[in-house]
Amino acid sequence: MFPVLFQIGPIIVYSLWLLTGVGFLLGVFIFSLLAQQKRLNMNFIYDHSLAFFVCGLIGARLFFILRNLQYYLPDFSINSFLSMLSIWDKGLSLLGGIIGIIIALFYYSRKEQEQTKKWLDILTISVIFALSIGHIGTFLDGSAYGNVTSLPWGIVFDNPSIKYAVPIHPTQIYAFLYSIIVAISLFMYYRKQKPVAGKTAFMGTLIYLMLMFIEGFLRGDDVFIYAGLREEQWLALFVFTIAGGYLARMYNRKRDKQESDNS
Repeated sequence: MFPVLFQIGPIIVYSLWLLTGVGFLLGVFIFSLLAQQKRLNMNFIYDHSLAFFVCGLIGARLFFILRNLQYYLPDFSINSFLSMLSIWDKGLSLLGGIIGIIIALFYYSRKEQEQTKKWLDILTISVIFALSIGHIGTFLDGSAYGNVTSLPWGIVFDNPSIKYAVPIHPTQIYAFLYSIIVAISLFMYYRKQKPVAGKTAFMGTLIYLMLMFIEGFLRGDDVFIYAGLREEQWLALFVFTIAGGYLARMYNRKRDKQESDNS
């Protein structure tokens, strides 16, 4: 496809970086819009914006390194250590960055007694919007590609980094479609239904991870696989387990309350 959009002298504009940046700006816009509509304290975000950025950057790089340990550990040296710090080599994980920001947001909101669940609601919507644009970037870059398919919409990528020379699933497009549908649906639901704080984040995260889990079976790029599942699928299962425990706990509390009211 088009991993490099254009080059001006020594300046190279990569499609993945550009679309990730566009997605980030869209996410920031949606985040600011919803925060203002819900009258949340934006000074809280401004005061800790540097911390959120640093935590996001650390999370993005750390997650990428963990996903690619085979490139760093076999011949570990000062050079390989320095290469771990080379964040300009497209070695960033958007998912890791999001996790880093969420951890920072959770920490500072609890520390300053902010409305954590409300912040997580608008962050979830904004992040999924950002991810949808990022998936277009992975399509142009030729990363996060699918496995072989005989379906009529299979695509042959002209990219030496892709191990298939036959039609493959355009999983990046699948991801874009389900991401934008989920993002728009959550946006409309959050603005019109006025749900209980935290419900939008909880529901949106589960739906997105469920679709990402299904997409994983169609992916063909090389990542760590254990027991037939990709790393992001294991992450989804981990979150599902926590969510299931949370739902069971809430159900038991509600049942106990009803029983005490009836007694």
